[in-house]
Amino acid sequence: PDHGLDLAEKDFTVNTVAGAMKSFFSELPEPLVPYTMQAELVEAHSESWGALNEPPQLAVVSHNHRVNLMTSENLSICFWPTLMRPDFSTMDALTATRTYQTIIELFIQQCPFFF
Repeated sequence: PDHGLDLAEKDFTVNTVAGAMKSFFSELPEPLVPYTMQAELVEAHSESWGALNEPPQLAVVSHNHRVNLMTSENLSICFWPTLMRPDFSTMDALTATRTYQTIIELFIQQCPFFF
């Protein structure tokens, strides 16, 4: 929901807002995309699944990509590690980084479907 916060009025930089969002997501007890769903999402992605796209507020940002240069791909690159928090100590997580990024990109693109 729109809480009427005008970030331009507050004179926050884009980096400040992005940093605050990443901090918020990283402090959640579990990633926004729960660990219990990640294996299923990776499997679905590997089966040429393409029905997903972005979380609500990121969708708004990506719709204004001509002004802010933050396409759904750019947003997913910035936010997938925070939203999914993979265990980088495993080879599976290291080899799946592009898949994780693509899953978040799809969530952003299909936001109306999911949210």
